[in-house]
Amino acid sequence: MTLVSAVSHAGDSCDSLLSCCGTGNSCRQFYLGGIVGADFATVDKTSTGTTIPQDSLFTAGGTAGMRFLRDNGAYRLEFEGRGRDQASLTDGDPAGDSVTVRATDGWSAMVNIWRDYKPYESFGLYAGGGIGAGGYRSTISGTGLGSLITSNDRVSNFAWQAGGGIFYEISKRATIDLGYRFFSISESTATLDFIGIPTDYQTNFAASELLLSVRIYEPFRGWRR
Repeated sequence: MTLVSAVSHAGDSCDSLLSCCGTGNSCRQFYLGGIVGADFATVDKTSTGTTIPQDSLFTAGGTAGMRFLRDNGAYRLEFEGRGRDQASLTDGDPAGDSVTVRATDGWSAMVNIWRDYKPYESFGLYAGGGIGAGGYRSTISGTGLGSLITSNDRVSNFAWQAGGGIFYEISKRATIDLGYRFFSISESTATLDFIGIPTDYQTNFAASELLLSVRIYEPFRGWRR
């Protein structure tokens, strides 16, 4: 059977080559998506392993990718870009001396691969991860003796993430999912000013994330004649 005749035999459910994705067929679908969620971040984890938990941070972004359908689910290869709200931590003493470290203007650009499993008609599970780059502006300010230390330096480095979740197919062209990811930006070197003397210091960022995503498959299909 030729490719053209395969399309014609699919009937009303197959009005383009990329939407011929019935049971037993392998095919691909382009998609666009949006992401919103909360980060529970740690800034500048110490060498002793002590972590300082943060309030939840808002994160949002978008994806563009390709879904390769299989009988028991699909593989998804996507590009993801996201931004993150400010994270900060403050260390002080009763005398009023304090130092506040912030990570602002957070961003990440990732290439992800996900594996979708569909044990039910509309519900499924997914897992996977990605690699890429991430960065933020590392700032230090303080009060009292802490005001002797200042920094305002942009850093960027290798980033990775891994996680999984559940998804629900609203229709053949729309999916919503709820997932968890662990995201990390490798340690970077920034520069601070201590009483006029420039000094290097190490900074890093990691976060546990709860994300809500929506994907639209073949979003421009309606524009074709």
